[in-house]
Parts: sequence; C-alpha cells; structure tokens
Amino acid sequence: MMNIYRNRLSYDFDSQGNTIDAMVGFNGLNDTGETAMATIKVTKEMLGDGKTFDDVSNKDITELAKRKWMQYINPEVKQEEVGTKQE
Repeated sequence: MMNIYRNRLSYDFDSQGNTIDAMVGFNGLNDTGETAMATIKVTKEMLGDGKTFDDVSNKDITELAKRKWMQYINPEVKQEEVGTKQE
C-alpha cells in the first residue's frame, strides 16, 4: 500500500482577489521504497453547486485533489472507493 502525503497547497487568484483554483502537491511512498508524485489542480467547478474556495477547508480541497489523482491512475475507481492515508 502506498501512503499519500500532501506536501503543497497553493491558490491562484483573479484580478479581483477571488480564488480561481488551488494546486495540491502530493508525495507517495510504499514499503518497498517506490515513490509517486503529483500536482493536481482543483477548480471551482469541482467544489459543488454555488460553493467557493472560501466555503471549503484545506482538507476538503486535498480530498478532492486526491480523488482526481486516483481517477487518473485508475479511471474505473469510483470516488467513494478511494481511500488513502493523509498526513
């Protein structure tokens, strides 16, 4: 099993100061020393109806990014089946 850790979270803003997206960086490490890295963009559209980045926590943004990453790796995986360790 690979343990996934968030190592970066940054935001991009428009000219009015509104958050337009977030970039989440991950590192992964398994018991045999294999690693994986990814930087995933979370967009406003991913947050849900009428929500903005002001309405969601860093943890929520991280979980959305993690699900998106897992779907890139295995498109057959449903979002609710994704379970990884976060620290």
